[in-house]
Amino acid sequence: MIFISKNEKGEYAWDLVNRGIKTVTRRLKPLPVGKEFAVQPGRGKFAVCKARVISCMNDDYWYEHAIAEKGLEHLLDEEAKREGFETWEGLIGWLVSKYGEDLPKLFRIEFEKLS
Repeated sequence: MIFISKNEKGEYAWDLVNRGIKTVTRRLKPLPVGKEFAVQPGRGKFAVCKARVISCMNDDYWYEHAIAEKGLEHLLDEEAKREGFETWEGLIGWLVSKYGEDLPKLFRIEFEKLS
């Protein structure tokens, strides 16, 4: 899987995954739980590490259930950090820049670094 984006500080997502900071990504297509994948800094580039999907769900489903459990303010700050961003606004800004104002249905994919 390619992780070429950057966060607000200009840090590459692939590096954040490799350092164990980024543990969640949002994608257009779901991935099955247990699937292992290579973390690549670009198409055709060598992998920097491997990871495994530990959870995959529709982003709307996650949002509704997580808010009920944790409360909105705590949830958004925590989630932004799992995505490798400092703030929820930074994450949303990046998603809008990638997908446009009308965000499509995304899947929240949580993963763990393997090597």
